[in-house]
Amino acid sequence: MDVNNAAGRLLNILSEGKKANPTENCKKVWCRILDVEESDSLILVGRIGKVFSLVEDISIELSQLEGVDVSRYMSWTRYLDNAFSNCNLGSAWNEFMKHVNEPVFDYLHMTAGMLSTNRPQPVLPQSELSEIYSGAKELLDEIINSDLPSNIRQYFAEQLRKIIISIEEYKITGSSEVVSIVEATFGKAVLSKDLIDGKDTNTDMKKFWTFMAKTALVVSTVAGALQIADYTAKTFPELNTPEKVINIPIENSKLESV
Repeated sequence: MDVNNAAGRLLNILSEGKKANPTENCKKVWCRILDVEESDSLILVGRIGKVFSLVEDISIELSQLEGVDVSRYMSWTRYLDNAFSNCNLGSAWNEFMKHVNEPVFDYLHMTAGMLSTNRPQPVLPQSELSEIYSGAKELLDEIINSDLPSNIRQYFAEQLRKIIISIEEYKITGSSEVVSIVEATFGKAVLSKDLIDGKDTNTDMKKFWTFMAKTALVVSTVAGALQIADYTAKTFPELNTPEKVINIPIENSKLESV
């Protein structure tokens, strides 16, 4: 199933779980499915929580469709609620999966098909994700060890970490997180011009913004035009093409706290 909607992503994750050994340790199975080291318990719990939050994402997406009775498509959630409520990482995997019956898979498959047709989300190719991921990790080390002012160094590092995490969690959250981070990072430049004042003269700053611009172009290829404020679009002419960017007047732009 394509990962272009929340129902499809949840279906994929549960389908992986369905194939796992029912007697295997619950934590081990979740770590394998969500690609988490067994020693990273906090990260694992956070990702499991994000898997469960896909239920709300599905409901929100369905509510955007005209003439759809959301409750009809969400009746399966009580089974999943029982599964997560009784999820004990120290127990056997079957203690979780025994609550996830066939109706859950049937409804998810039906819902995923509907959302794939009517509310499709962009899908980033794995090759592009891998390139962005490796580029962000490499650049993060350089930024951390750079001579940039501490506030700029900290902000650049935070944004790179967010991109890294969004790609690590791509099978859960999809492309929306990557898109949001890219738009927010460029949007921040509207209020904090010190973040870009040296982008053409400072080597480390130039590397960061070059990476972000390339990432933005990759994302816009599949996600459509990015929403970038006028000032930022003029500062980064490589983004300023009609099909890649929607220019927003500064006073109307929605800037996230990042």
